[in-house]
Amino acid sequence: MQYIEIDSNDVFLNLATEEYVFHNFTDDSYLLFYTNDDSIVLGKYQNVYQEINVPAAENADIKVARRITGGGAVFHDSGNLNYSFIAKNEKANPLCYDDFLFPVINALNFMGIDAHKRNTCDIAIGDLKISGSAQSVHGERVLHHGTLLFDANMENLHHFLKVTNAVIESKAVASVPSQVTNIREHLKDSCMTIEDFKATLLTHIFPSGVSIRKLTEEDMQQIYRLRDEKYNTWEWNWGKSPRFKFQKEDVTLFIEHGIITHCSIPNISSAISDALVGQRYGYQNLVRILSPFYDTDTKTIVNQLF
Repeated sequence: MQYIEIDSNDVFLNLATEEYVFHNFTDDSYLLFYTNDDSIVLGKYQNVYQEINVPAAENADIKVARRITGGGAVFHDSGNLNYSFIAKNEKANPLCYDDFLFPVINALNFMGIDAHKRNTCDIAIGDLKISGSAQSVHGERVLHHGTLLFDANMENLHHFLKVTNAVIESKAVASVPSQVTNIREHLKDSCMTIEDFKATLLTHIFPSGVSIRKLTEEDMQQIYRLRDEKYNTWEWNWGKSPRFKFQKEDVTLFIEHGIITHCSIPNISSAISDALVGQRYGYQNLVRILSPFYDTDTKTIVNQLF
């Protein structure tokens, strides 16, 4: 197994790097570590509008990204360490998580953390979750990646993943809420930084020394292209959401691939209704569209639509 160092904190670039390595580096097994700036990462089959606090995320300029694996929505920041194993797919059991979870669990145990596997793909300390993971299989390769809550901002995590109080009818995969904790709170060494934590993980996973695979300039050009054409696009991150019905009090919206196809809102003119249909269902976008129709605070009105 070889280690690929990722220095970027750009969630779109990091997800593109994972996919590029997954599809193109087939000669060996690989481990990647990276951290992202404040961002929300969704599972491939999720409805972004069902999973996040859209007005809060847009107002705070939080990046929203969609990965190529399933599972639920997670909040990333500089206190969250992400890991990825990319390896040969063992056909007999292509979705076995243990081969990838236990090297991480054993390393945590080595640090004095009483971590254990919970359910199929989580790592927990007691009843508190510290890691969730997901997988994708392509041909003879498997991508397994997960989070490690080292010292994440829990207030932001709960704030930006706070779902709407509206009723949403959708066939999308919904996240399963869990009580979480930071790994740092359970360490004997309270001075350990996330870089120290990563170095300790590497030492344990590579006991004979880390073998490093460097990305070439040609690799990076392809990764940048994948980022720009896929991961950093509205169509992938928002538009891939399955169609759904939104209902909040007397407001009813039908959304398909992130576009409003029908709206029923009490006491509005047909001109306003016509202006909304065909538009991207986004907080800032609706504020922009509705501002010419109202002399009052448009944001208060738009809040009713989320």
